[in-house]
Amino acid sequence: MQSQILPSRAALVNRIELQFEYGQNLICLIGASGLGKSYLAESFITDKYAEFNKAFIKLSANSKDIDLTVQLLQHSFRSPLIDQTLTLSENFVNLHNHSPSGPCLWVLDGARHLSDEMIAELQNIAKQGIEKIYILVTAQSPMVVPQALDLHLEPLSLSESKTLMKMFFKQLPVDEDPIFQTFLSASHGNPAILLDWQPETQQLEKPGSSKFIKMQWHLTLLTVLLALLMVAFVYQKEITSLIPEMSEEKAVVNTVLPSTRILKTPLHSHELIIGDGSKTEISDDVLNGTAGVSIGDALEVQNKTETSAIFSALTHTPQKAEVDKIVTDNKPKQLSVAVTSELRKEESAEFLELNEVVADVESVSVVDDHLNLLSEPDSNWVIQLLAVKDKAIAEAFISAHEQRVSDLKIYGTNRADVAWWIVIQSGYSTIDAAKIGKAKLPKDLLTGQPFFKKQTKIKQEIALFIR
Repeated sequence: MQSQILPSRAALVNRIELQFEYGQNLICLIGASGLGKSYLAESFITDKYAEFNKAFIKLSANSKDIDLTVQLLQHSFRSPLIDQTLTLSENFVNLHNHSPSGPCLWVLDGARHLSDEMIAELQNIAKQGIEKIYILVTAQSPMVVPQALDLHLEPLSLSESKTLMKMFFKQLPVDEDPIFQTFLSASHGNPAILLDWQPETQQLEKPGSSKFIKMQWHLTLLTVLLALLMVAFVYQKEITSLIPEMSEEKAVVNTVLPSTRILKTPLHSHELIIGDGSKTEISDDVLNGTAGVSIGDALEVQNKTETSAIFSALTHTPQKAEVDKIVTDNKPKQLSVAVTSELRKEESAEFLELNEVVADVESVSVVDDHLNLLSEPDSNWVIQLLAVKDKAIAEAFISAHEQRVSDLKIYGTNRADVAWWIVIQSGYSTIDAAKIGKAKLPKDLLTGQPFFKKQTKIKQEIALFIR
């Protein structure tokens, strides 16, 4: 069987078979639209007369008589030669005389699309006695096919309607459900309407979330995000304010040469002139400030036997000629004498006065560099080579490299309330010229990763130092 079928429908199928057996070769199944005529006809041709040559043809408004003739004959004979100038009955007789077809079962769904000529041909085929041919036609109204036996297809009863729906739906409402009962009554036993049942129509529609509620959620989420961002910003600002000096110092030092690698080229040892005219050599490490001791301590280490003589010489009040000689011999390659903490209190005042004189003279070169840098055009570029907190190291760096690198200048600036001394190579009008100049620097300077600065930045940093 094609599919599940109701008992009443199965009984009708058996009745059609009995009518054919009783000698009624042309039967018309009558029923309103949707009662399942096509389904019952398919069940009949599927279940009955397995040994017959079967043809199931669904007619439409575009169906033509010649097309219907060809289809029926092709299902009844094997490779038939059809003469399109002859009718259906004439072609059938000719083909049967040449090669018998055997018993045939024809089912035509939609008799209202048959022409009067084709209905007459079907009547002739049903009456001829040369071969057994059973013809079943479906129609919506009686007397569509004259001389045919009309069998009426009745609507389903209420119990049959429920049985049919249970075959196709897993879950149905209870019988007492008023909506379900109303649906069964309104369907009038029409299978097409019954099988169009939609269970979701039984349930009340859930109210959807309004736009206002969605907007509230969005605003709440946005408020939470803004609050988190503000908290993160405040904490970041507080943490930054706690360690501004460390962060600033780290950012600067990482971009310049460390002080321990500044003077790779050995400098000549320097002679320190003492008040009485005697001279003592001091190593470059002491001058650079990298040895970790003051100049007075170095003198004590290098020549312990002469310590007392040096201190006695330092107690001597310097004359003007001696001060001039110290200034002349020590700019900018030599440093002034740093008085050690071991000096007696009565001697410190005299040497502080001497140091102030020498420091004033030494700052002349820095002031000149400041004036020169402030007078250069804002569009110029420089190459930063060094940034340190000890001016002596910066001056020693210039002394070590001024023979190999031209236009070296030093200027001061303030970073996090700390004085810094920066060595640059100036004199570049464009960034391209600065790049060419950087490529020409010695390899030992390139290892410190020098970088470019615009003249406007130099002037801003000098302005911070002058305040």
